[in-house]
Amino acid sequence: MKKKWFGLSARTASIVAVLLSAVLTSCFFESDDNGLEKWLSDQGMPSSYKVQTLSVSNLKPMSVETHLSTFPKSADVHAVLGRSANLTHDLVLDLAFMPDTSFMKKLAKSDTSGAFLAMFWLRPYYQAKQFPKDSVPKGEEVDVTVSWKLEQGKDDDFLDSIADIADSSWYKSLLEWKADASEDISLKMKVPKGDTALRMELPSALVESLKKVKGAAHLQLRLSAPKSGRAYRFYGDATSFPPKLALYADSVNAVSPNPARMANIISSEEECEECPILHGGVYDSIVVELPPEPILEALSDFYGDDFPYTEGDKVDVRQTVIHAELTMARDDSKGQNELGLPIQVVVGSYVDSADMVIRRMESYRVNNDVVLDEGHQNLVFHDGDSLTVQLTNGVRDFVNKAGDGRSMKFIMRLGYPFLQEKDTTYSDYRTVEGDTVRLYFSYFDYARYDFSTSVDNPMSLKLWLASKRGDE
Repeated sequence: MKKKWFGLSARTASIVAVLLSAVLTSCFFESDDNGLEKWLSDQGMPSSYKVQTLSVSNLKPMSVETHLSTFPKSADVHAVLGRSANLTHDLVLDLAFMPDTSFMKKLAKSDTSGAFLAMFWLRPYYQAKQFPKDSVPKGEEVDVTVSWKLEQGKDDDFLDSIADIADSSWYKSLLEWKADASEDISLKMKVPKGDTALRMELPSALVESLKKVKGAAHLQLRLSAPKSGRAYRFYGDATSFPPKLALYADSVNAVSPNPARMANIISSEEECEECPILHGGVYDSIVVELPPEPILEALSDFYGDDFPYTEGDKVDVRQTVIHAELTMARDDSKGQNELGLPIQVVVGSYVDSADMVIRRMESYRVNNDVVLDEGHQNLVFHDGDSLTVQLTNGVRDFVNKAGDGRSMKFIMRLGYPFLQEKDTTYSDYRTVEGDTVRLYFSYFDYARYDFSTSVDNPMSLKLWLASKRGDE
């Protein structure tokens, strides 16, 4: 069930909220309330403020929506081809070039003419020490479908017209791909070493079409490998190792310019489109809406009177939420990942801003004691059976303005693989010896995670609230 978004009026936050948000941008939270209050004092918070906690248990989502965007995305930096975690990744190259006339004449007459595409393996990924060496392709055969569109023009004006097409317009055109022709080929994947390239011989039918080009050529080349056992990663066109299209006749090669642009097209093979499943490295998300009533009832019991206010501007700031954590059940057994590393769950909240509801990504605050003992709590494929995400912005906005009848809504995505699950810095840093400690792997894991256990079971919400001692 999908819920209607509320249209909200922007209101000025209280002085207390502004002060707290300015001071608490990078805080950590001790496990006990007294420790938290002391830390606030150490950071310059007035001693007239005290901190209390409130827990709301047995929360069941009122709606859960899964979104997977299949709109083509740029492959200019790194390109993906193949199938992984119920997603297929097609690769499209856009090439515009003016072939050498004398070479084209030789190509047309040669009995040993042909064309191949050279794609360079994404070296930093495959040579990273975190990459499992038994996952490197070793001579496996992969069936690839090559389809293409080929247009001809007279001169440089034609090439300029191709370059003038906006990338977004080109991506949109790929949604209705109608190829001139296609052909299946068998490609042998070799172990990526150094700056080696994967050589893909292109179909003879495409070569025959290229032989007939007189003037400029605009070639769009699409590669698909839906039966492969993994997603293969290559450098994109905006790197030092872009793909190369080469025509050859006898012993002479003619290499075309770099692709003008590249794109990945994602297709889902999930049987249940509405199930709460997230994939890493792609534009998908889960939006969860929590019912307001249990949270408001807990606040009413906490204050000892009705909550929220229902008169005036309907902004209730008797106390300010300075931190909020939502804990849910977790089951890693239904997930898939290639690297074997924990993966971040990145969250954002829907908050009121400038007369509309916007999504604002949440800042992560480190609980040192918990991290040192158990590791970060916002990870999947990790020890433990629970997941805790921080929703401070969203809960603060909800609590302050709950009088207008809004619900609490947040979004989850899969982030980067995590390398140092018990490091409290939460960012890359240099040691005194000058070594760099990295908290994240630089590339997404095309993982799959099923959040059914998380959304089907009750959740708990814990709030840290600050108020003036004389105005409780």
